Amino acid sequence: MPDTMFFSLLLNIGLLVLIATLLTKIPIVRSMLLYDKNPPGCIAALAAIFGLVSIISTYTGVRAQGAIVNTRVIGVLAAGLLGGPYVGMGAALIGGLHRYFFDIGGFTAVSCALSTLMEGLAGSIFSRRFKMGKINSAGIFLITALVETGQMGIILLISRPFQAAMQLVEVIAFPMIIMNALGMIIFLGTFNMVFMEEDSQFAEKMRLALGIVEQSLPHLRKGLYSTADMEAAAEIIYQSTSCAAVLITDTRKILAMKADAGLCALKGDSILVPILESLRDLKPTIFDYAEKDDPFYPILKNHMIVAAPMVETDHPIGSLTMVVKKHWHNSRSNLNFASELARLFSTQLELSYLEYQKKLRRKAEFKALQSQVNPHFLYNSLNTISYISRENPDRARELLLSLSSYYRQTLENDQYMLNLHTELSHISSYLDLEKARFEEKLRVVIDVEDGINCMVPSFILQPLVENAIRYGADHKGNRLVSIHAHTMDDKIEIAVSDNGMGFPRDIPKQLYAGESYGGVGLENVHKRLKSIYGQDNGLHIESSVNGSRVFFLIPAAVSESRYGEELAATAHQKIV
Repeated sequence: MPDTMFFSLLLNIGLLVLIATLLTKIPIVRSMLLYDKNPPGCIAALAAIFGLVSIISTYTGVRAQGAIVNTRVIGVLAAGLLGGPYVGMGAALIGGLHRYFFDIGGFTAVSCALSTLMEGLAGSIFSRRFKMGKINSAGIFLITALVETGQMGIILLISRPFQAAMQLVEVIAFPMIIMNALGMIIFLGTFNMVFMEEDSQFAEKMRLALGIVEQSLPHLRKGLYSTADMEAAAEIIYQSTSCAAVLITDTRKILAMKADAGLCALKGDSILVPILESLRDLKPTIFDYAEKDDPFYPILKNHMIVAAPMVETDHPIGSLTMVVKKHWHNSRSNLNFASELARLFSTQLELSYLEYQKKLRRKAEFKALQSQVNPHFLYNSLNTISYISRENPDRARELLLSLSSYYRQTLENDQYMLNLHTELSHISSYLDLEKARFEEKLRVVIDVEDGINCMVPSFILQPLVENAIRYGADHKGNRLVSIHAHTMDDKIEIAVSDNGMGFPRDIPKQLYAGESYGGVGLENVHKRLKSIYGQDNGLHIESSVNGSRVFFLIPAAVSESRYGEELAATAHQKIV
C-alpha cells in the first residue's frame, strides 16, 4: 500500500509539473504571476486557475481507508506563495469546497476541506517573504511538511471514529508529507526554471542586439545618407545573426541589402511596397504567408519577413527588415528581436541627427559672431591709415597689410577650432590697427606660458579683447589690456583683463542667468564655451573699479585631430 501511494503521488507531481509548464507558456498567466499588483479580475483568474489545479489533484488521488491521498496541497500552497493572500485564499476556498462536495459524507470530508483552507492561509502568510527571495528550497520543503503535518492533526481532531482516523494517519502521513514537500519544490522550481529560461533568452537577444549596435555605431553617425555605411551595417547584422537576408530602407527605397544567393527577388519593387506600407502604423510586421500569384510567394514559401520601423521623433524614417527561415516556434522571438534592434538603431540615428544639428548650430553661432565684426572698426581703421599715410607711408602700408590680414582671417576662416597661437596671431593683426589708432594711450601685454599648445574655439578671443579696448579705459583715457594663458592642474586658464572702471553690476548676473543684456559678443562667447566644454565652463568675470578680468578654462590636452583641423603652427611673441 505505501508503495502504491508513493507511485500515485509521483504521477500526480509529474502531472502538476506539466500543468506548471503549460501555465508559464500562456502570456497572460505569465504576466499575472510576474506582476505583484494585479487588478481584481486577474486575482480572481489566478485563484480559479490554482483552484482548478487543486481539483485535478483531488480527482487524480488514490483512495485509502476512506480518504484520498493526493497532492492538493501543492496547488493551494503555491497559489498563496506565487499569487499572494487573495489568490491563495481564493484557490483554497475553491479546492476546499470541491473536496467537501466530492466526498460529501466521507469521514475525512470536513477535515480535508478545513486543512485545504489552512494550506491556503499558510501560503498567504509566507507569500511576501517568498517573493522577496527569502525562502529557499529547504524553507519550501519545511513549510510544506509542516502544513501537511497540520493536515494530519486536523484529521485526528475532527474525523471520527478516532481509531479509524489514527489508522489512516499512520498509513498516509509519511508518504504525503515527504512526497508533497518534494513535489512543492519541483512545482515551484518549474515556474522558476521557465522564467529563468525566458529571461536568459531575452538577455541573450539583448546582448546580441547591443553588440550589433556597438559594431554599427560608426556607420550610423552619418544617418541614412551614406550608402556605404548602411551596407556595412547590413553586413554586420547578417554576419551576427542567422538571418537569410537583411534589408535597410528609407521611406522610398532600399538603401542596403545583404542576402543569401537564392533571395535576389528581394530587390524588386513588389517586395519593397508592402514593407514601406507597413511603416505607417509604426509597428513591426510579420509577412509569413502569400498566395502562389503573390510576388512574396517565392520568398514566403520557406521564409518569413519581419519588418520593423525605424522612427525619429514619432515619424518613420525607414525600416530594418530581416528574412528568416520558417520555424514553428520562433516568429514572436524574431519579431521582438527585430523590433528592439530597430529601436536601438532609431535611437542612434536620432542622436546622430541631434549631433549634426548641434554642429550646425555651432557653425551658425560662429558665422553670426563673424558677422558682428564692428563696421565702425573698419571706418576707424581706414581713417587712421589715411591720416598716417600723409606722414609715414611705410607705416600706413604695414597697417593696410594688417587690416587685410585681419579681415581675411575673420571672413574666410571656416575652421571651428584653432591652435591658441593661431588665434593670438589673428588678435595681433587687430591690435596693430587699434594701437595705431590710440597710440600711446593703448598698451597691450600678451603672456603665454611656455609649452602651452592647446586648441581653442575660433574667434573666441576677439570679442573679449575688443570689449576690453572699448570699455577698459581709466579716468585719463589710458588703456592697458593683458592677455594671459597659463596652466592650472589639468586645465588652461585664458584671461583678458583691463584697467577700466569695471562692468556694470547687472551684466555678470544677467550673463550667468542666460538673460540677454544687449551685449551680443560676450553672450555669444559664453554660450559657445558652455556648448563645447560643458555648462560649468563658460565665461567668468571679475570686476572692480580698478579694472576687469574675463577668463575661461579649457582642457589642457585637446587633440587637434578631434576636430579634423590642419593648423598652421604660428608662433607669437610678447607685445608690450
